[in-house]
Amino acid sequence: MIYYLKQAFIRPKDIYKAKGMKKRHLAAIVALLVFVVTLLNMIQILPTVNSIESDGKEIANDLPEFSVTDGKLQAEGAESYIHQTNTFLFFFDPENETNSNEIDDNLDRLKVPIGIGLFEKELYLNLSGFEMETPYSQIEDFNNETIQTIFNEIGNFSIISYLISFGILYIGLGLFTLFDLLFIVLFGNLFSRILRSNLRFRENMRIAILSALLPTLLVELASVFNVLSLYTFELKIILSLFFLYLTIKEMKKNTQAD
Repeated sequence: MIYYLKQAFIRPKDIYKAKGMKKRHLAAIVALLVFVVTLLNMIQILPTVNSIESDGKEIANDLPEFSVTDGKLQAEGAESYIHQTNTFLFFFDPENETNSNEIDDNLDRLKVPIGIGLFEKELYLNLSGFEMETPYSQIEDFNNETIQTIFNEIGNFSIISYLISFGILYIGLGLFTLFDLLFIVLFGNLFSRILRSNLRFRENMRIAILSALLPTLLVELASVFNVLSLYTFELKIILSLFFLYLTIKEMKKNTQAD
């Protein structure tokens, strides 16, 4: 497996030599690719995770006393306000001066991942695009202490929590990575036929996946450091096909020389 990895990263022109690679080596390489992609994404979100704890306590300390009566938020003497941190956009609005759309718009504009709204009749949550509205009538014993407890405890992750998060992220990103590789294999097989390589589909699949390793990691690295955010999928395909072209060209040259 290490031999094939060296070809993919050091001598991409020789990737064609992986056309006879064993299935277990191919599976191990894909699993390793998903592991590295997951690790890069964990590194990207760690600063956010670390700031959630301090930001949550900051919001909890400023939260006024309130209770819910007949499904409505009651906060005597407290005015509506907005509290923004690096990770939270918190709306306390018992007077219904705003709505959930304003939270959504400001999350996009301010690039904040989590939006929370305490409105007159409902609790609103927007977690990076995942939206949820819950009427207070469906929540038992809901008051300021409930929210303060949540904010004070959120972000207190243990090693086990990080491992579980990594596992969940590994599965999710694994599916996305397999989806990307599927398209790269299909386009690669078509491109290989256009180049008249005379390779079978299984051989094209192995070569295409190895050709996708370096482009995938480069694009993921660029995304982690906010160098690249648009057209990442298209860029992976284009770069993978470029490496595929180089190695098939090298294979045909060596075949003709023999």
